Amino acid sequence: MEQIESREDEILVNKFKKVKVLLSKTVYDKHGTKIMEDTLEFADGTTYEYTYFKSGGTVAVAAFTDDNKMILTKQYRYPLQKVVYDIPGGAIEVGETPSQAAVRELEEETGYTTEKLEFIGKFSRGPSSQVVVDLFFARVRRKGSFNKNEIMQVEMIDLDSLLQRISGGECFDGALTIAALLVSWKKLLDR
Repeated sequence: MEQIESREDEILVNKFKKVKVLLSKTVYDKHGTKIMEDTLEFADGTTYEYTYFKSGGTVAVAAFTDDNKMILTKQYRYPLQKVVYDIPGGAIEVGETPSQAAVRELEEETGYTTEKLEFIGKFSRGPSSQVVVDLFFARVRRKGSFNKNEIMQVEMIDLDSLLQRISGGECFDGALTIAALLVSWKKLLDR
């Protein structure tokens, strides 16, 4: 464990050594979104009301064709009031493994499928969310049809062009950005 740097740090660490949930209630549970409100008591006796998104897990797939084009989906995101680029992904359904969910979401959202997935990392959506996204890399083989009620368009782009769009702010989805950076950093297209 890291060395505690100051008395203030020690007090902070000790406060969170023991966290007790005094009350937990669901404030919203609809359309796959669950929002929880928990009342917490810390080791020093203070309490705090914490509201967060709860999830059974989420996946996203950095899918590439044989000619190294990344498959992007284009969807309308109401909270942003705009159409955005992202990558195939979604919730892990009850009874599914993360890799099963990734294959299902890839096919539903793009019409493509894969024989093999490679886990490349994970990330948290932020402090107000319990959601952790498992990221996968896939080479796609076959094409069927995608769910047109969910996705507006499927586009292909080479990784360098995508990285330029990310750095220019045109593509800003978290899963897309992190997946593209991991694929580049791990040199997955060079294999």
